[in-house]
Amino acid sequence: MKKIYLLYGCLFAFLQCAWAQSQEQRAAYRVNIPLPRPVDSVDAQFRDYVPQLHEELIKERLACAQQTIPLTYHPVVLRFIKKYLIDNRQQTVRFLQRTPRYFPIFEEALRRHGLPEELKYLSIIESALLPRARSWASAVGLWQFMSFTGREYGLRIDRYIDERMDPYKSTEAACLFLKDLYHMFGDWHLALAAYNCGAGNVRRAIRRSGDKTSFWEIYPYLPRETRAYVPFYIAMVYVMRYHEAHNIPYPQEVEPFLESDTIHVPPKVSLQQLAQGLDISPDTLKALNPHLKYYATPPYGTSFALRIPAHKKAWYALHKEEILDLQEEDIVLTETPSIPVQKVAYTPGGHQKATYHRVRKGESLGIIAQKYGVSVSALKQWNHLRGNTIYPNQRLIIWTKQSTTPGSGPYYTVRPGDTLWSIAQRHGISIDQLRALNPSLQGDKIVKGQRLRVR
Repeated sequence: MKKIYLLYGCLFAFLQCAWAQSQEQRAAYRVNIPLPRPVDSVDAQFRDYVPQLHEELIKERLACAQQTIPLTYHPVVLRFIKKYLIDNRQQTVRFLQRTPRYFPIFEEALRRHGLPEELKYLSIIESALLPRARSWASAVGLWQFMSFTGREYGLRIDRYIDERMDPYKSTEAACLFLKDLYHMFGDWHLALAAYNCGAGNVRRAIRRSGDKTSFWEIYPYLPRETRAYVPFYIAMVYVMRYHEAHNIPYPQEVEPFLESDTIHVPPKVSLQQLAQGLDISPDTLKALNPHLKYYATPPYGTSFALRIPAHKKAWYALHKEEILDLQEEDIVLTETPSIPVQKVAYTPGGHQKATYHRVRKGESLGIIAQKYGVSVSALKQWNHLRGNTIYPNQRLIIWTKQSTTPGSGPYYTVRPGDTLWSIAQRHGISIDQLRALNPSLQGDKIVKGQRLRVR
């Protein structure tokens, strides 16, 4: 009798294991999805096969992939998944090629700060994993910091260096910023929304929603771009986790992680000559130090911390004097070409300041564009508009030249929809600086027509 019970127990364990291993296949059959053959054993025709998207299977996979940050399914999430798994598959391959270089940096920092590891995917939607990425709003780097936010979190930005482009320092700043936002709202979706549009806009959306406390409840009251931001993040987690299930295999050629260490060098050291002394490619040295605006270290201070390949640190210690002797006595930094900055979105060229326009009844994009002296195509780009349809009371962002921006002088007149955060952002200062310039401010309350000192 005991043998029979033992036999039944073994059989039950086997069936349970088989069921767990085939859960995804079972889900696929339930929605009649043809399962593709292994990519490495098929002909060229099948390698171009694009599996269809099925909502039920995507919902199940999101539930399986969820760790700390909720991966809520929404039709907008499906649109972004379709974009990167069907419409723009090659872009997904490029993302995958860059992950080995930067994800180890992100994972170490997130682990050290006790933050969810899946936040590493945020950098993909911010910068496409390009450390020198610059947006049309002048946000820079892997984590797309505006200059005043970067400085608030300890990043140095001046004529010679921009640490928003430093993968290590900008990741440290991003961890601190995300941690502050989570402590502020106690919800990861709201923290991500605030990372995109600012804490002030999220608080205002909460108030307008009747003090609702979840992203999806305040969704209609958020800026247009932010409404898409959290769904985009959820979709990117799915894309990075399940790309192979959609016949996008992990690429064979990737950007490898660069093991590095820091050395201290004098001011105005030429990267070209330093690379020659270390017997490495100048491109390797530039890739390790993307925050340098010139091919030389800054001219100030007594020393500068520079990243070099880890295996070259001992060599530098032994041959430091010889290597530094190669340096020219006088390097003219102004004549040294800056490393090109990768633009990842529409750049308004000479336009520098943001103006917000509330659409009135009867207005069209053409009328608004003419009023501000911009093109309709630029207006659509800035506001992520697919067509020409706009609605009364819709809020549009318009980038205008600094000299013509309302409120660009030492004083600014508060307009409908303004918050302390948006005003500080527009004038390149922090909220604390804005408060210091205006001692009469009480809390976050400002009113239409109020004059604030901004310089």
